[in-house]
Amino acid sequence: MHIDIQFVPSPPKPNLLSKRAAVVIDVLRATSTMVQAMSQGALEIIPVATVEEAFQMAKVFPRSSIILGGERESKKIQGFDLGNSPKEYVMEKVKGKKLILTTTNGTKAFHLISSGKEILAGSFFNIGAVAKRCLELDRDLLIFPSGDGENFSLEDTVCGGMLIQLITKKGKNPIVLTDASQCAQILYQRFEANVIEAFHLSHHGKELINRGFEEDLAYCARIDITDIVPEFKDGVIRVPLIPSSPHSLPAGRQEEKGRVRGNRRGKDYAT
Repeated sequence: MHIDIQFVPSPPKPNLLSKRAAVVIDVLRATSTMVQAMSQGALEIIPVATVEEAFQMAKVFPRSSIILGGERESKKIQGFDLGNSPKEYVMEKVKGKKLILTTTNGTKAFHLISSGKEILAGSFFNIGAVAKRCLELDRDLLIFPSGDGENFSLEDTVCGGMLIQLITKKGKNPIVLTDASQCAQILYQRFEANVIEAFHLSHHGKELINRGFEEDLAYCARIDITDIVPEFKDGVIRVPLIPSSPHSLPAGRQEEKGRVRGNRRGKDYAT
């Protein structure tokens, strides 16, 4: 297996992904929200690039069957049902619904790498399950942080580095890392005991704090709260296989299982 990570979210070369799996990561907050919504019973997610596309897509389905979710400048879009905080996506609101989602970075990223053989949604919420799925696929892998605008994203790269470390530790066959992958793994090791510190240091983390979403940083730092691995195919994100453990965890169970690795003092704590 050959693992690469793309630090800046520009479209890869057309033939690069035809035989590769890919993992999209937008920790703050799109892929965290996607994984949360699917774990709480959403049927599927349709990621679109623009607000206009979201409203047009909503006309295709009965209004009672869908949820419009997303953000611009981190805030809920006027006329939408939900914003982009994963805390909003609870079972009472999303179970049995189609989610039409548009965000500044994350939803666009899936379309940038749509030629991938398999395209997975990764976050700290499901990082262990994503690593396991990548090893099962046993394909060359591109990790695709969605970035911050067109720029490097610290928190997404740290998450990508954790994924690389899990794969290299659990893999039985030879694994080749590019220089970029080695850098991401080293960056993760810098924050391994305290991943939320990376959130507070990152440009987008600071933006969320300034815009009133500081609680989302701790929420999105919870590790391995679910074993679902959403997959993007034909323009839609679904969970293709039902895992052996329950498909979704009640909110209380998630709070018990999910732990934030590190706070300002470098300790673990439950949210």
